[in-house]
Amino acid sequence: MEKAGDRMLIRVPLDKVGQAGDLIQLMEKIYYLSDRITIVRRDEAALTIEYGGSDEEEVVRRLDALCASLAGRRKLPYRKVKDNRRDGKAAGRAQAQTGASSSREPDSERGEGSGGTERTEPSESAKEAHVLLEQALVRLLRSRAHAYGAALRRYPAMMPESVLQKSGYIRNFPQNVYAVGEFRHQFDTMQEIRTRLEDNAPLHELLQPSGMYLQPCVCYHVYEERSGTRSGSPAGNGSGNGSGAAEAVSSGPQLALYSAYGPCFRHEHASRIDESRLREFGMFEIVYIGGAQEVRDMRLKLLEDTWRLFGQLGLEGYVETASDPFFLPEDTDRRLFQLAAESKFELRFAPGGESASDYAVTSFNVCGDVLCKAFGITGEAAECGDSGEAGEAGETGETGKGVPLHSGCTAFGVDRWVQALAETHGYEAGSWPQLIREHL
Repeated sequence: MEKAGDRMLIRVPLDKVGQAGDLIQLMEKIYYLSDRITIVRRDEAALTIEYGGSDEEEVVRRLDALCASLAGRRKLPYRKVKDNRRDGKAAGRAQAQTGASSSREPDSERGEGSGGTERTEPSESAKEAHVLLEQALVRLLRSRAHAYGAALRRYPAMMPESVLQKSGYIRNFPQNVYAVGEFRHQFDTMQEIRTRLEDNAPLHELLQPSGMYLQPCVCYHVYEERSGTRSGSPAGNGSGNGSGAAEAVSSGPQLALYSAYGPCFRHEHASRIDESRLREFGMFEIVYIGGAQEVRDMRLKLLEDTWRLFGQLGLEGYVETASDPFFLPEDTDRRLFQLAAESKFELRFAPGGESASDYAVTSFNVCGDVLCKAFGITGEAAECGDSGEAGEAGETGETGKGVPLHSGCTAFGVDRWVQALAETHGYEAGSWPQLIREHL
């Protein structure tokens, strides 16, 4: 350990943390050992943790416990399935176990708030370009979702706690949630607020839980809308083949599609915030519910369609297997299951050459019957197929109640697409791809 100004540098040899396996996953977890950690980076020999607290030995003990909890677990590489980079292809996350440079490194090291790369205020032209690009992208994505027969939805930005509990989100990703507080509708509370404002006193003690959360994603609204329903009247039949869409998916009449766009909120560690990792961001999602094979077919069609769009817009990157950011060590086996079953793919913007950019812009997920089971969305046994990739096998319900359907979701991080387009083509509309300009 050594001092660097008012921060402590904790340097841990790679051979000491190598027992934990995937170093990229480990680095992401290290940020949550303490909110005083400002940077986690690595070189060929060691991990370096910048820490602004005074109990660095406690952080080291927590790190040792984290590595021990991850030790001995099966390790799986990330598998690239597509790559259109012309120069300087990165090694990728599969080499993270060896300590080699990884294409995911920028996600853990770029722009770490006060301790990382200094962020500059965007120019006026950049701010305006972001708005225009966002509007064009959402119009473009809506047109493509409509071509697949997806029903258009608009949902509120808040989500009841019951929905997040049914979905499993709070259990799996507690580090991400934002709860909404509220002041009681009582006269004495209103008076106390004014008194505290006059005294410059804090107000948070007067807040009470509202039972609502800022939505971390849009798709759970779809499951809540369909909660307790039986198949038979799908929102979309997956048979569209409009301009810009891939060949129509060959699904039965039970494949229902929904599309929605809205703001999402995730409580990212303050030290990890940068242009591609925000606490508030726009997400466009396409949700598909039906039989197991139809859901997998739809995921594949959307992946191929999005990959073509990515290339048409002049963007470079790759598609690889991925996993959700499970935080607790005991969930590591779930992450490995996702990788082994290839239930999640990510499209990552990663131009070749000297650019440090590497971040996911779209994820393609199949959820098996897990979410439909949680929300009571059922169909006939013959419609549902096998239990899918996401884990728990579908169980036949009581007579006449059907069995859980399967589902999938393709989620576009609109702000990241905007950033990728701006990095590639600049802020002048005249330099943007024709497909974008057509939707301005």
